[in-house]
Amino acid sequence: MISFRLNEIPNGLSEEDLSVSAEEMNVDQTGITKVRLHLRFNKQDEHLRIECSMVAEATFTCDRSLDSFNTELNSKYEVVFQNNVTDEREDLSGALKRLDPAQNVIDITKELRDTVLLSVPVKKLHPRYYEDGKITEFEASFGEREKEHDPRWDELKKLKQNIQKN
Repeated sequence: MISFRLNEIPNGLSEEDLSVSAEEMNVDQTGITKVRLHLRFNKQDEHLRIECSMVAEATFTCDRSLDSFNTELNSKYEVVFQNNVTDEREDLSGALKRLDPAQNVIDITKELRDTVLLSVPVKKLHPRYYEDGKITEFEASFGEREKEHDPRWDELKKLKQNIQKN
């Protein structure tokens, strides 16, 4: 659980680094093993802004080769808690929520969990399949390739050409 007591956050700018296990964030079934958080707080009288940079360490199985590989997933999220908010909003990059000073605990676990889950790629490819940031072509080879002309295919090619003419 990633939560803070409002009265313990100092006024002005402050920062905190945390390391959270995948089980604590409830993302352990995704291949993520640990999440490192860098939180930047900006607390004023009427609002609290929390900017979060996350690095999730993950172990995935490549969809092409079935090889296991380790990677890091980077993401950012921002939450603004403000007094007198009547319409709370949330999108992919941040949220605006109501600040209730009577409730001293601010919990951002759900927002950070969703952000980490959205950073997990749908197709997981081993880094060796990337070249200059682009995915390389996949080429399957089964045994030795024959480089010389195979005359067994000539009759099939002739038959195919005759069909296309008619």
